Amino acid sequence: MTKDLDRLAMAAPTARRSAGAVMHGGAFHVMGGFGVDGTVDPGDLGCDLWRFDQGWRLVCDHGPPSARFPSLCAGAEGLYMFGGCGHDGDRVVFRDQIWRFDGDWSPVAVAEGPRPAARYSAAMAAIPGALVVFGGYGLDANGAKLFFGDLWVFDISRARWRRLRDDVAGPDRRYGFGWTATARNLYVFGGFDGLRDRADLWALDLDGFAWRRLDSGGTGPAARYCPALGVVDGALVLFGGRSKTRPKLNFSDTWLFDDGWRRDLGPGPGYHAKAGAASDGAALWLFGGEGPHGHLSDLWRYDDRGWHCPQRARGDDPILW
Repeated sequence: MTKDLDRLAMAAPTARRSAGAVMHGGAFHVMGGFGVDGTVDPGDLGCDLWRFDQGWRLVCDHGPPSARFPSLCAGAEGLYMFGGCGHDGDRVVFRDQIWRFDGDWSPVAVAEGPRPAARYSAAMAAIPGALVVFGGYGLDANGAKLFFGDLWVFDISRARWRRLRDDVAGPDRRYGFGWTATARNLYVFGGFDGLRDRADLWALDLDGFAWRRLDSGGTGPAARYCPALGVVDGALVLFGGRSKTRPKLNFSDTWLFDDGWRRDLGPGPGYHAKAGAASDGAALWLFGGEGPHGHLSDLWRYDDRGWHCPQRARGDDPILW
């Protein structure tokens, strides 16, 4: 408890990786993540929800179980969270619950029937009356790794999940992909499929739920996992990430996609992977993540002027490697 109070006293989120992030109410929000108390202990997880609007403000310090890679989206009824990975004693625990925040967190009841397997690092989008979830990573009952490529819709009024497509209709099974959503599309780039890093770019039509591949090969970003992806002025913006198969291959490049890929060679944040990232169409926001020597607490924004840093690191970011 003392650590929690110390962490919140500085009025800014501590360094962490694998936090959830979302734009909500016109402001960038970040929640939870791994390493919030400056360690790499498996149980060093958070559930704190922060809002940045001219400065950081703690919105809530309780609610869903602490987790890494929770999926967040904003709907008409409030802020939603799905899944995530926690820790119970000496066990890693993947979750399949939905939570809603409308001033405080509350679990969302789900009717009996099929539902997505417990997972983290899923893509999530809100559409009128429903939530859409794609992909992610989990474990089966025997501890075997599961890479998901399934697509689900949760009907909010009926409190019921429905599986839409099998995983051959779009992107292969994967996790750690960059993802972002607009009112019309859910976009997915790259990730790790259990064997290799990926570099493919997909769009899901949120009206008809059909996938289409956007890139056609040629020059573009290298394969990677855990990058940031957003939409700025009608173009997709991809930043950072790293290789899962080659752990020392880290990225700090920025790419834009409209009719094709082009690289922005301007100055940027430096290497970040597993950052909390979200966009609102005008800017891509990036908080913390994994840096060259440990977890980070800096905040960056990419817009039509390029990258700039609204909030520098706190000064107590841990050196972990």
